[in-house]
Amino acid sequence: MREGTEQKVEEPVQACLGLMNFVQNWDEWRDSLGETVRAAREIDPSEQHTVEVVEDMIDFLSERVCPGSPEERLIRAMWDRSEEDERRTMARVLLRMLD
Repeated sequence: MREGTEQKVEEPVQACLGLMNFVQNWDEWRDSLGETVRAAREIDPSEQHTVEVVEDMIDFLSERVCPGSPEERLIRAMWDRSEEDERRTMARVLLRMLD
């Protein structure tokens, strides 16, 4: 690099988004998940499809959204440490909470 030439260093883009950009609290998050579940059931009412949609949504949130409440932090910690069959069970429990 020539003397006097400054190299720009760009900050990495934060991969984790604040959930508060999307919803304001736990109840809104739960309501949003409920809307997603209702839409999934309209497409395919089978439990397998609905559970897969919930798993996909939690995967997305776990990978990209910063947990903003104690409930979100707990779900993320449990999800990140769970095996596939445990995740499926968690998704089913969340579905029961929404029904």
